[in-house]
Amino acid sequence: MSITRRPFLKSIAAAAALAGSLLAASCESLGMSTPPPAAPEIGLYELRTYTTSPGKMDALDARFRDHTIGLFRRHGMTPVAFFHVAPAADGKADNRLVYIMGYKDRAARDAAWKEFSADPEWTKVYQESEANGALLTKAPENVFLTASDYSPKLDTRSAASPRLFELRTYTANPGKLEDLHSRFRDHTLTIFARHGMTNVLYWRPTGGQPQMENKLVYLLAFPTLEARTEAFQKFSADPEWQKVSQASNANGPLLAQKDGVVAVQLVPTDYSPLK
Repeated sequence: MSITRRPFLKSIAAAAALAGSLLAASCESLGMSTPPPAAPEIGLYELRTYTTSPGKMDALDARFRDHTIGLFRRHGMTPVAFFHVAPAADGKADNRLVYIMGYKDRAARDAAWKEFSADPEWTKVYQESEANGALLTKAPENVFLTASDYSPKLDTRSAASPRLFELRTYTANPGKLEDLHSRFRDHTLTIFARHGMTNVLYWRPTGGQPQMENKLVYLLAFPTLEARTEAFQKFSADPEWQKVSQASNANGPLLAQKDGVVAVQLVPTDYSPLK
């Protein structure tokens, strides 16, 4: 059996490759775009935030671009997106790098990071990049997330041009989180899309994380900052949204009064898979 198995497997692989080529050719002949590659299996997301030392963002970017992302992939991790925080309204630069990683599950995540941390190439890269001073001012911050049942599927195909992203975190009042999810599932995503907002991903934090109870975290995309401002103005004035908002808050506000909505605008790095 071992003598014939390898040629048999090779023939299957060859047939699969041929089928893929024929499908792509058929799509092209019909004027259709080639189907996107299958998204990786991600059961757990990790949102990580790095705060750089003054003047060290370029060095951190170079480390990710030239080394870290490749090492992540070597150890079975899925880099999803890498962002700089957009400058404040007064033009002051923000020194945070925010990125999103994907894994099959928590066990796979922990095993991958253990292997990554012990990789001799990473040890060398880390030491060389920190030779002239630490790149970070404090330990990385991280949050573990799972996709909500209504979240779009992850799609990292490049847009025509890099977009503006917005990471939004909502804190629901006690007992109101599921009502908030229902509002997004049944109404808000559709109204967002109507006004030109791109729903990217919607998450629930995993249990047991301090100060992450009653949270909804999601990511939107817009062509530009100006488009983002216009879209939210139209969304706020939409009669359907006003009706939905009033009805959903009839028995008490869904969102906490203090920091109920926290929004961070993000610009993808040149090496981000998601742009």
